[in-house]
Amino acid sequence: MLFSDMAKTDGHIRGYARIGTTAVPSIKQHLRTTTNKGKLRNTNDEPYYYLDPYSIHRQLIRIIPAFPNANISVEVIGRTVEYNDIVLLKITERKDNARYRAVDETKYADDVLQKKIIFIVHGLSIMGFKNIPCLDESPYFIQLLSYYFEHLDKFDIFLIPLANPDGLNYPDFFWNKNVSPQKACPGVALDRNFDVAWNSSRLLSSCSQHYPGLVPFSEVETQVIRKIFYHYNHKIIAYIHVHAGGHSESTFRGEAVLYPKGYTDVQEDDDLYIDLKGEIDEAMRNASFRVMSVTVDTLQSWYGTISGSSVDYASTVLLPLFL
Repeated sequence: MLFSDMAKTDGHIRGYARIGTTAVPSIKQHLRTTTNKGKLRNTNDEPYYYLDPYSIHRQLIRIIPAFPNANISVEVIGRTVEYNDIVLLKITERKDNARYRAVDETKYADDVLQKKIIFIVHGLSIMGFKNIPCLDESPYFIQLLSYYFEHLDKFDIFLIPLANPDGLNYPDFFWNKNVSPQKACPGVALDRNFDVAWNSSRLLSSCSQHYPGLVPFSEVETQVIRKIFYHYNHKIIAYIHVHAGGHSESTFRGEAVLYPKGYTDVQEDDDLYIDLKGEIDEAMRNASFRVMSVTVDTLQSWYGTISGSSVDYASTVLLPLFL
């Protein structure tokens, strides 16, 4: 799923901001008092606090009080070559806030219902990440979480907010890899490192921003995602990879929801995803009161032939939905 450089909406930052079903006085005030500010940028003399790869675990823990109606666990599931934490948020609805649900006739009313999981990963592909406020800036990230959490009555959510922390801070505007040591140049393109049609182009130069690594799953960032796929395969109902669509507005093609496959033009489930377009467009209109639309297409149609993507890999482990 691709995002553009989203406009900042001060209405969600000043005064009262609604987080799920709870009004929190000023998200920005909450961040000043609870969140490690990390890097500071001034835009029109107002501070915006970034998610910081070097303190992401601590930042996420301090964001939790903004969501009193959710149970949130913060787990370090891996550590990169630069010793940055890869953090997984496991989010469920707080039991005392659970809404009434109809019970199947074969179950007792007090049986614990097993919810399915939506697994969301932000930024395996890191280029343009800093141009998307809801992925990179804490106030807008909290706002995005509130939208995710509106669905906790139906699903549990697993979220990796920063899947490529090393790549985010690499001083190269066009960087799209991690920074693991390689032969000629550092870094592996994480969203080309999954074991599905891996390295079909036989691209061997580690200096390419599309370098897929020496072998599939050579990187800790992709290994931890594979572990989640296999450990929770029976419960994950959807996998969503959220990232930017380009390094700047001038190279951005628009918002898109992309589905398998990237390595071939032979498709099997087009109807399932094409039906999503109307539902997404309607949801965007209802939320914004504007006519808005997204492209819904295959990875192969959007990028050309690619291999080793996380979305294609999710389809091989038999998840129902992958974007």
